[in-house]
Amino acid sequence: QQPLCVMSGDGAWRVSATNTTDDKPAQIAMIGAAWWAQGWHLPQLHNNPNVVIAAIVQRSEQPTAAAYLHTELESKTQLQERYKGVPMFSSVDELLADKETLDKIDGVIICTGHSMHAEMGLQFIGQGKNIFMEKPMTVDVAEARELASVAASMKHKLCFMVNNSANYRDNCFEARELVEAGRLGEIHHVMCCMYSPLMGLFDDPANASWVKPTGTMVQSDGSGNGYGWGQLSHLLGWVLFVGGLGVEEVTAMTHRSEASGADLTDAALIRCSKGCSVSLSGSTCWPGNAHGDVPTGKQFDIKMFGSKGVLMYGGDDKNPGSGRLELRLHDGTSHVTEGFLMENLEQGGDGTESLQHFVAACRGKEYKNGADQEVGLQAVRVLDALYRSAASGKTEKAL
Repeated sequence: QQPLCVMSGDGAWRVSATNTTDDKPAQIAMIGAAWWAQGWHLPQLHNNPNVVIAAIVQRSEQPTAAAYLHTELESKTQLQERYKGVPMFSSVDELLADKETLDKIDGVIICTGHSMHAEMGLQFIGQGKNIFMEKPMTVDVAEARELASVAASMKHKLCFMVNNSANYRDNCFEARELVEAGRLGEIHHVMCCMYSPLMGLFDDPANASWVKPTGTMVQSDGSGNGYGWGQLSHLLGWVLFVGGLGVEEVTAMTHRSEASGADLTDAALIRCSKGCSVSLSGSTCWPGNAHGDVPTGKQFDIKMFGSKGVLMYGGDDKNPGSGRLELRLHDGTSHVTEGFLMENLEQGGDGTESLQHFVAACRGKEYKNGADQEVGLQAVRVLDALYRSAASGKTEKAL
């Protein structure tokens, strides 16, 4: 049996500056240039005065987005025109062979299909590059363990971040600080829910990469991809980071789409170390469209029950005024911070909080890491066990 994965120690997510004199911009390479890269990462990097886009790797001439989005992406040729002077490559191997370009790179953003994350992450860690990886970190536990192990061995030299953007919001860091300081006491139970208006994405077989399992994702009943991998990794990343929980086993049930086969709803009881339980609920059946002309917000509700009280956070992620962070204690005291900030999907400006922290890391400046390799690994372990349990009808150990 694999040893339990234990979260990083108290305060390990705060990283001091190693460079206090040099103000050179970070040289960052974009690996994968499809929907998320074109809509968020590339324009934000381009707008950031502390960044130079060092390279773009895009395999196909014409990147594609999920059919549900009804979006035509720019071709590789158009990207070359938009980002003039940026070296363009068709593969990671091609970039690695260009020593002049490679030597300039401080960090890479890996924004490819999940199945390629581990291989590319290991390649660039081996080249001494900081890593900013889209979530989930991988969809294979063995790959996630190898990646986490290698990244951890380099943690005093390199930064490894998973882009759980909610984890880099101030409210998330504040929640983690409250837990670290012992304000909540020992955590006994967590209730966490996430509901997304994304039926058009997960109920349609045309959105293959979101609904069809591949490789080790495939379960005995043909299930293995859907709302869990696609959305619950956001919620789990937040809960696992804030609570610092070690996962042991999962008992789960899902409801699958008749059209696509993807899981549309997920329910799980997660047994954690030190006797803590997590009740997880998720569904893509919330009415509306998260990517419509007038986007509908995703709904969150998180409650952590500890020996001293309860920590609460929830709301509509399109409405910052819809919620707040509240610590309510048995001694009658409380701590409240107004505002609800979960995922950051803003497309303008010079980068989300997560990207800003990565840029700081690449420049040797002080930064915070809300989703390191351990958070990424823990989320993969939970989701892998969730899908196995839903297929087997039994409680499954987290590998």
